[in-house]
Order: sequence, then structure tokens, then C-alpha cells
Amino acid sequence: MNEQNNCRYWAMINGTRRGPMSLDELIRLAPVPSTPVWRQGLEDWCMLSSLPELRGGECVPPMPPAPPVVPAVPVPPMNPVMPPPQAMYQPAVPPQQPQQGEPMPPTYLAWSIVVMLLCCIVPGIVALVYSTKVSSRFSMGDYAGAKAASENAAIWIIVTVVCGIIAVPFQILLSLI
Repeated sequence: MNEQNNCRYWAMINGTRRGPMSLDELIRLAPVPSTPVWRQGLEDWCMLSSLPELRGGECVPPMPPAPPVVPAVPVPPMNPVMPPPQAMYQPAVPPQQPQQGEPMPPTYLAWSIVVMLLCCIVPGIVALVYSTKVSSRFSMGDYAGAKAASENAAIWIIVTVVCGIIAVPFQILLSLI
């Protein structure tokens, strides 16, 4: 009797440990040459295509080690009824609505344009962007967003003025050289 017929193999087929089985059963059941297999005498699991028996090696009766760990990937359940896209992306907290007769926060639009042109253009552009957001957010009913945009516009106007004040002595010095 051939010594290879005494070998018992284990394989991971479709995520399930199968075995013990003969080499013929293993070759018949293994879907691809990269299927993880083990038998006693092997240090660890290997691919079916790298088994020594397929190249004429030896075999001894087995007791397999633990199969290789295949990480579990959660598969979302198939749901034929998907919620509409707007239901999936609703804000957690609804925007704060303005109280009846509450005035719109200041936009600082004119100030943003003036400091952008006279002081420093880069932070002035940021101030201009925030100042344009105030009225659009207020008209959409997002009073908290309009107030935050107004406060950010004021902060960037101050930053622009400070940058301009710091830059003036350097401009004077460069014009004298």
C-alpha cells in the first residue's frame, strides 16, 4: 500500500476547516491551488500547490494545528428597501431657528472688502468668504450658522488689520532701499 494513501489532510475550503481526508479527496475538493492545507509533518499551513506530495515527498499520520485565522469581515445585510438618501444624512441637531423679529447678525461685508484691498489680501479673502456666508445661512433659517459666520468674519477682519499694521513698516523700509 502506498505511503501517501495513509496521509490525512485538512484544508480551509470556503472559510471552513475540512478534514481529515486523503490526498485524492483534497485535490478533488480544493477549489484553487492557493487553498490552505495541512498534514502532520508540516510546520504550518501551506498552499495546496506547494505540498511536497505533489512533487513526490513523504507523509505521516496527522493531528492538525489550529487553522489559520481568517479575519471576519462583517457583511451588511441585504436590504431591498433602502432609505432615501436625505434620511441617511440628516443633521443630528436641527439648525437653531431665529426668533420672530430677530435681526440678522452683521455681515461685515464692506469692512471685509476694505481691509482686503488696503491691508492684507489673503486673510482679507477669508474674512470676505465668512461675511458672504452670513446672509445665506440666515435666509436658510440657520441662525447659529449665521452668527458663527459673522463672528468669524469679524475675527478675520481683525487678523487682516493686524497683518497690515505689521506689514506697513516693512513696506516703508523696502521703499527706502
